[in-house]
Amino acid sequence: MKWFVVVILLLTVALSLGLSLPAYAMYTLLGVMLVSRWMARAWVNNLSALRECNRYSVNEGDTVAVVITLQNAGRLPVAWVLIEDLLPRRAFMHQPPSLTVIGHRTELAMLNGRAGHTMFYQLRCNRRGYYQIGPLVVETGDLFGLHRRYRVLTTPHFLMVYPTVVPLEGFELASRRPIGEVRISHRLYEDPTRIAGVRRYQAGDPLNRIHWRATARTGEFHSKIFEPSCVVGATIMLDFHQ
Repeated sequence: MKWFVVVILLLTVALSLGLSLPAYAMYTLLGVMLVSRWMARAWVNNLSALRECNRYSVNEGDTVAVVITLQNAGRLPVAWVLIEDLLPRRAFMHQPPSLTVIGHRTELAMLNGRAGHTMFYQLRCNRRGYYQIGPLVVETGDLFGLHRRYRVLTTPHFLMVYPTVVPLEGFELASRRPIGEVRISHRLYEDPTRIAGVRRYQAGDPLNRIHWRATARTGEFHSKIFEPSCVVGATIMLDFHQ
């Protein structure tokens, strides 16, 4: 805008003083500036892009492939365009970084009319978390560097990196509800609804364990023996980003 004001001012001075050669030069420069401004705007408005990822939920250590396709819908060729797929800053704060970029997520390209350009890179997931991929930002301008235009072409995608799952062998967790429908081997918790047998009464047995029928039949106190059991539980985790 400053250059435009300066050119108009010089053109006015040249016309007022009757200087034909500077006036023609200012006319030419003004025409070049207007054409450059129009071309830069037309180039950036004719660009469109598409991002594709092969996976959106992975585990630590996995690799995600990202393919970006840039398309020029106009008839005029785009002399230059700078393509950058943005990633969050926190993905590179640690050592090693949470996301390692394999390839280039920033490229400088030239597009012919009705043509496209493909950019490919990979992300190695080193740390669990929820990461944003994108948006894709492009920059272009005229050949003289007088006008530059920026545009955001794609919406971001989101990548879920799950922690590494380590199997625990020979480790048993006791249930919070010890009485249930499944029999277990140890007798830490007994199910009073499952009678396994009877035995002779021992000092300290509560009255509710006495088997009165066996006591009446034998004439001696007998206590009930119960089977141990537990409840089989499951944890359901919902992914609201699917």
